[in-house]
Amino acid sequence: MNSFVLRPCAKINLGLEVLQKRPDGFHDIRSIFIGIDLHDIMEVTAAAVLDVDCIPPVTDLPTDNLVSRACRLYAETFPNENRAAKITVHKRIPTGGGLGGGSSDAAAALVAMAMVNGHSLNDSLLRRLQPLTLQLGSDVPFFLHPRVALVEGRGERITPLPFTFPWIILLVCPGLHINTAHAYSTLGIAGGKPGSNLVDKLRNAIDIQEIKQDDFTNDFERSVFLQHPVLADIKRTLIDNHAIYASMSGSGSTMFGLYTSVENATMAQSAFTSMDTYICHPVQAPFLRP
Repeated sequence: MNSFVLRPCAKINLGLEVLQKRPDGFHDIRSIFIGIDLHDIMEVTAAAVLDVDCIPPVTDLPTDNLVSRACRLYAETFPNENRAAKITVHKRIPTGGGLGGGSSDAAAALVAMAMVNGHSLNDSLLRRLQPLTLQLGSDVPFFLHPRVALVEGRGERITPLPFTFPWIILLVCPGLHINTAHAYSTLGIAGGKPGSNLVDKLRNAIDIQEIKQDDFTNDFERSVFLQHPVLADIKRTLIDNHAIYASMSGSGSTMFGLYTSVENATMAQSAFTSMDTYICHPVQAPFLRP
């Protein structure tokens, strides 16, 4: 394909347990990732020379962003595929908010490079690209095929879950940029700890149509809330406005509440007039399609 559009989507974390620091400097996690329909827009046209533009910019130099890095990695890995691309990313996912927008764009960039070089977007292509994703970031593997999944290890162990996520998601974005590496450094994790059975908890929550607030915990909240008390305030406001569950996504700073209807989420949205808010739904896989 010579010209097409991809829609890299965001995600939230339902529970995020940091289990231990690994010898390679990364951390083992256990989390349920849920792809949501808030997405960037990636315009792609085949070209002789790579040209990447993010609107608005996410790095000082365009060559430093994850989309550029993903494209260069693809070209280095498959040197016989010599078509490049003009890629323009219209950013709609807030950056530095724990929603995985940069990682999602990186996954989409790998797909874009494959498609301009004549490959069809199918399961075979996704398997071909999978080994490249972890070189770009721990969340990138998930975004080749976003859905509801248990994510473990660094992010490379992905188990799709046969659940239809039934709740509406209200995102509240206070505009704080949380550095993920710094957030990990504040956790104070010395040794390993066992994780909880997030899959059984989600299965039970869907069965009874109710989530208990202490069933799913985000380990980053403890340290990040101390640095940014406004996030704890947002969480309390979401619960006060009838969210059946509220939490932080990733290492923050986006907070989210789960609601039983769009109407309830819309009423809660009015409590956050000074912040960016989005009402979202779980993605219907496959989502990353031209």
